[in-house]
Amino acid sequence: MIGLDPISLFSGAYMLVAATANACPAQGAVDVDVRLAKADNAYISNLTSQQLTKTYAADPDSTLATDGSWMVSGVTVVSGDGLKSSIKAEFKTQTNYTNDTTCFTVSKVEYEIQYSPTIYIAADYKNMGCRYSATLAHEKRHVAQDVRTFTDFVPTFTSQIKSYVEAMPAQGPYGNGDIPTAQHAILQQISEAMKPSWEQLMVVRRKRQGEIDTLQNYMRDTALCPGQFPKFDGMQ
Repeated sequence: MIGLDPISLFSGAYMLVAATANACPAQGAVDVDVRLAKADNAYISNLTSQQLTKTYAADPDSTLATDGSWMVSGVTVVSGDGLKSSIKAEFKTQTNYTNDTTCFTVSKVEYEIQYSPTIYIAADYKNMGCRYSATLAHEKRHVAQDVRTFTDFVPTFTSQIKSYVEAMPAQGPYGNGDIPTAQHAILQQISEAMKPSWEQLMVVRRKRQGEIDTLQNYMRDTALCPGQFPKFDGMQ
């Protein structure tokens, strides 16, 4: 009898289903589901441009909107938990009760790109409706660009996970008590194998975001609001 065991890097839950097997089966085909999970956060406007510049100007993974004085007027932040991945899998198990050992294969892998950006708008713009709106629109373009980039990588991630898992050797036989540890180790191996692809994603992301943060775009955004020029003196 074949059983299906769900497990993830965040859960040690598992279920052994009885089976009779003389040898561990080859891995075989695997179902792979890669998806983007986007969560929206409230916009934050309690930091001045000086504070945003000091905190995020040197962050390569933050997307910045600046004015002609190169002060940060808005920023989309993903550092911390704003951009990460999670992975979980389901396993088919075969247990031999004559010697209390179990083999398993990976039946499904779910890989999630978790995107939860935080948009900051400088407090200097609180009383400047046009500049606030123009800066927010700029940051929303960054978010839309991110969504497009992550979505573009879904087929690549799917193909690479599928190829990696289907090339794995047979797993086991393991002592029944060792199955959770062995399955968790497989998840870690898959996660490690995806690191080069993740790094490539970050390179493409930075390049595409740089196409938005140009002098021409900054000048265009500033021109939308004639006469609204903050002092950027740190006052809220």
